[in-house]
Amino acid sequence: MHQVHPPIEAAALHETRILGSIGAQIDRFLFERVLSDDAWDGVYQEAEAAFHNKVDDASGVVGLWQGEFWGKFILGAVRVCEYTGEAALKERIRRGVKSLLTYQEADGYLGTYRNKKAIFPADKDAARATMGWACDWNWNIWCRKYTLWGLLEAHRLLGDGEILAAAVRFADQLLSQLNEQGVDLRDTGTFLGMPSASILKPMLLLFERTGNARYLDFCRGIARAWDDPSGRMPNLLANARSGKPVHEWAPESWKWAKAYEMLSCLDGLLALYRITGEAPLLAAVEDLHALILRCEGNAMGSVGYNDIFAHAAAQPNGISEPCDAIHWMRLSHELFALTGKSAYLDAFEHCYLNAFLASIYRDGKWGARGVRSCGRHYTVRSQAGLSRNHCCVNNMPRAMMDAAQTAVMVQGDAVYVNLYTEHRARVRTPRGSVMVEIGGAYLSRGSAELRVGAEAVATLFLRMPGHSARTRIEANGKSHEAPAGDFLEIEVPAGETAISLHFDRTPVLKRLPDSAPAPQEKSWQAERWVNHESISPVPFRQMVSKPRFTLRAGPLLLARSRYVGNTAQEMFDGPFLPGPGVECRLAPIPSTEVRQAFEVELKSEGVAVKTRVCDYASAGNEILEDDHFFSIYF
Repeated sequence: MHQVHPPIEAAALHETRILGSIGAQIDRFLFERVLSDDAWDGVYQEAEAAFHNKVDDASGVVGLWQGEFWGKFILGAVRVCEYTGEAALKERIRRGVKSLLTYQEADGYLGTYRNKKAIFPADKDAARATMGWACDWNWNIWCRKYTLWGLLEAHRLLGDGEILAAAVRFADQLLSQLNEQGVDLRDTGTFLGMPSASILKPMLLLFERTGNARYLDFCRGIARAWDDPSGRMPNLLANARSGKPVHEWAPESWKWAKAYEMLSCLDGLLALYRITGEAPLLAAVEDLHALILRCEGNAMGSVGYNDIFAHAAAQPNGISEPCDAIHWMRLSHELFALTGKSAYLDAFEHCYLNAFLASIYRDGKWGARGVRSCGRHYTVRSQAGLSRNHCCVNNMPRAMMDAAQTAVMVQGDAVYVNLYTEHRARVRTPRGSVMVEIGGAYLSRGSAELRVGAEAVATLFLRMPGHSARTRIEANGKSHEAPAGDFLEIEVPAGETAISLHFDRTPVLKRLPDSAPAPQEKSWQAERWVNHESISPVPFRQMVSKPRFTLRAGPLLLARSRYVGNTAQEMFDGPFLPGPGVECRLAPIPSTEVRQAFEVELKSEGVAVKTRVCDYASAGNEILEDDHFFSIYF
């Protein structure tokens, strides 16, 4: 692939639109959670009230995270406003930010902790008495990160100097506090200081907005601390060079290797690379992306095991926090933009169409706290003492906008077509604008139909997905064949051009790892799987402990589900076909309950199984009472 400089850029949000059944699902969610009166009178007001109530440190021991929700809500709302062009939403954002600023203190502090200096990990013994278990939570700086970021995004949308001035005073107060207390960020918060250090990203945005070198110097200091010759954890840059997977950096990684926060830090390192051009930063994140994909990739297309890096790829069971999926998508998008490597788009698509979409509940009102590989998804109704806000649900709009901006991108005269689900986008090149409309039956039959409208001659780079061994392309009266990976370059004339793509949709059966020992009932794997405090626990006895297969069709992970008529017996009791040498035939069938359904026939060693399957994302995406509702296992 040619060297990418400058980076490949996303389409402007107001010129891109997700269409089809995925677009309808996303539009429903955006209405319920961002655009509706209920979103602002309920969800938003509860998030803002946290700054009035200031109860995050009320226990005097453990610090909670009510302060993150306002920033997450505003981050999503700003981008949705750009996507939809809703003037009423823009005005609501303006009023919301102005209301929040009434809570800013004279020194610039704006937070949900009464004691602004309470930034250190909780005492575990004292926390046991308060929380019932020995946690060291303190999320003070993490919450401030999201508030700062929300203010900066609101300023970008509204152009209001008062908001930027408030963000500057807010950031300056934090930096002065850290300096006065002589604090190393690694000593703050929890999980080796990674939640606190992820403030790297909004601090760099503030540097770009103001040109104040103090913010850049602070961010460089964070990066230097992650290249510590002493080996002090998390040491992200040094550990990336080591080639060791995350779960081998230190013992018992399920206690410290928090996936969401580490991925957020890596996103910050890429933001620092964009500003400084220091190649080791990009190399480190690329190395870590590869290590995480290899060792932490789970069956649902996300990474980690319920928000921890503890060798998820070796676990026969899978459970993924949506925040991990969201930030894995974000990291993959950004790495593609900076490198032009199509493998990052494979990672993005696999996560987007499976783990992420599975987390969005079909009524649009809520979402999962964890998507499981079988049973039902993990749902919670309250978090940090709030009932309308949720860390993952508040983050989902941003990931939807990332998907909208990943489908079609541009770099100079080159237009990149990256995703093939139904979509419409216009991008601007030096020669003129290019409109790309994507239709067809990518998910059901492995085909896509592109209609390209160009003001002048344009160069398209069509992604050849890693799941398609050979792809046939018909364009300009010519036929092409291309292998998996990289891009096919096609020049289209001014005017309209039709392009057809036909992807290899040979079903793929993948044997899940059987090298890991069977989970024990009191193990960390079982505890993070069952989650007794949720409203949807799935019993330990349903965890897979024997070798199984998963089935894929193109980018889709397939599952059996009550929605397509599968019984609990066939999903959980078998028969499970032995391998290798399993033959599989797949035929799409209509369904009103799921996005895509198939009839499937599996044959192996004289045994034949006929059943129905659907896309995993639709297999159980709502609050369910039945813990035998779906399964990805064969």
